[in-house]
Amino acid sequence: MLDESILQRLSQDITPGDDLKSRLKMRIQSRINPLQKSVDLVQPSLSFRKSMKERVRTTLQGSAIADGMRDLAGSISLSGERVLSLREMILGRLSMRPEPSLVHSGIKWTASFALFLLMIRAIPLVLLAPATQADIGVQLIPNGDDVSVFVGGVWRDVDSPEVARGPMMIRTGQSQATIILNDDGVIRLGSDTTFKLHDIGDRPQFVSAGPTATLVRGQIWVLGLLPPVVESIVVETTRGQVDINSGSASISEENKATTVAVYDRGVTFRDGEQTSFIVSGEKGVIGDGNSSLSILSMPTRAFASPLVSQNLEQDAVHRNEIAKLQQERRERMAGILPTSILYSAKRIAEKVDVLFTLTHDGRTEKLIAQADTRLSEALALLKEGQNMEASIPLNEYKDSLVAMASGTGDNLVKYLIKKQIADASATISPTTSSGKIQLVSLAVLEISASVPDTALQSKDIEGYVLVNKLTQINHALSVENNLTGALLAYSDVSPYIKQLLSENGTHPLLQKEAKSLLVSTSSLLKQVGNSSQNKILVAAELDLSQYLPSEQESVLVTEAKLDGVIQDIVGRIFIFKAPLSRYNQLMLEMSELRGNPNRGTLLRRLYSALPENGLGGYVLTEIKNFGDELNGR
Repeated sequence: MLDESILQRLSQDITPGDDLKSRLKMRIQSRINPLQKSVDLVQPSLSFRKSMKERVRTTLQGSAIADGMRDLAGSISLSGERVLSLREMILGRLSMRPEPSLVHSGIKWTASFALFLLMIRAIPLVLLAPATQADIGVQLIPNGDDVSVFVGGVWRDVDSPEVARGPMMIRTGQSQATIILNDDGVIRLGSDTTFKLHDIGDRPQFVSAGPTATLVRGQIWVLGLLPPVVESIVVETTRGQVDINSGSASISEENKATTVAVYDRGVTFRDGEQTSFIVSGEKGVIGDGNSSLSILSMPTRAFASPLVSQNLEQDAVHRNEIAKLQQERRERMAGILPTSILYSAKRIAEKVDVLFTLTHDGRTEKLIAQADTRLSEALALLKEGQNMEASIPLNEYKDSLVAMASGTGDNLVKYLIKKQIADASATISPTTSSGKIQLVSLAVLEISASVPDTALQSKDIEGYVLVNKLTQINHALSVENNLTGALLAYSDVSPYIKQLLSENGTHPLLQKEAKSLLVSTSSLLKQVGNSSQNKILVAAELDLSQYLPSEQESVLVTEAKLDGVIQDIVGRIFIFKAPLSRYNQLMLEMSELRGNPNRGTLLRRLYSALPENGLGGYVLTEIKNFGDELNGR
């Protein structure tokens, strides 16, 4: 016998195509058309047909043929009894016969039940949003034609963006390159730099697998987008390692020294057992004759250099892109919101999904994932401005995790809950609105406090929220010139500042960042507002004064003498007409004030005497640096 596949192929080969069918149809139609015309020509007219019908009826009426037809009809007619008997016989043969066995009935019930279970099991697949993971990946983007990677023992050139599949060594000649670390951060490589990338996994993690990368030589710029409660981005150098969570820093590795300059937020430098914290406006140098890290204040002009300005602008763009991506991911995870009529069906589908999960660990993961869905629903509702509606799923998120954490001693459950808390804390970012920060942070804090032996300290999350709020306040004052909004925001955080800056308060790095920001806030309030006309501003300045560095001034001169010193300084500055010359003279004057016991008072008066949108900004930075020096930082 022929193989079935051969017959199928033969059937396909001899089956005419659509084009051939169309041609055959047209040919047949062309032959039918003449015949149709002939039929139309010989067809009798309506009047002729009526006359023929009348002649036939007249011929049959009263004839013997008509009588015979009537007799034939009477002979073949059936009586009523005969019709009933035939009807019963036919219906009896058409009726269903009972099945001879019950086996087929059992099979039908089993099949029906299996179909029912399949339909129930498919409900979660239809109504529940699929879990979404970080969809950025680790990408290497060359900026020039002199970038190469060392993979598998061979150097190869990289001319276009590619996704990293594993650890690699990257080398730049005269070109530059950018590495995007999922949605955790960005590393930009300068020219003539050699860099090893070790870890391409997405964070947060609880057990560090070693450094994220190693800077062999050259210079890199690192942007971190992680909260301090999760594993840091760790860059290893020859003289120590730099831990970066949220902030921007430049790291250079030379033969003589390692330099870490911070331009936003703060980083941690670890040299053996010694730990140092470097915040914005500072740089740490180790080597070149220094056995330990020296932290120095950077001049304001360091922020104005083209390289730093360009990187800070790119950091702002990348932060916004990542925040938008995270928000979109949360919206996808949220799926059907509580405001939808299908939400009840979604909750039933979640219960069905847990019911059909057979293992204990699997059910635990499903319950924690469903709690995370409540958080996503709350964030989606917050974005739409429905704060009251968002509180319901947010409270359910908190209550469900607290109940799971306190009701079990299972280490896996504790680990999964800790990981969920870390993921949720990553949602708290400087780009998030204040209302969202408050709602999410309170829920995370209560959950964190309920998990036994957690490594996540609630005060650290509070400190992170405080630093974010102070950053927003400074932005409102310096960029938006929004004094009212800044004062309202400060009134929200002022009750918590003293406790978080105490000895047993938040993380030391967060404390240092907060103190630095408070000095800037105080100076910006003096610059933007008029305390003689605003009682709220007076109260804020008074509250801020307790956190400012003590200046230890000597009251050895009169007000007139102090004003005279400032007038002399201003006069020497404005002798010059060129802006650069005025700037250089200002730097010289401020450097000479560093040994003056009245330095703080003179700097503040000099700041008031100079234009706000010009040289005054450099004096403001010097005031901030002076405050850090008094605190021993």
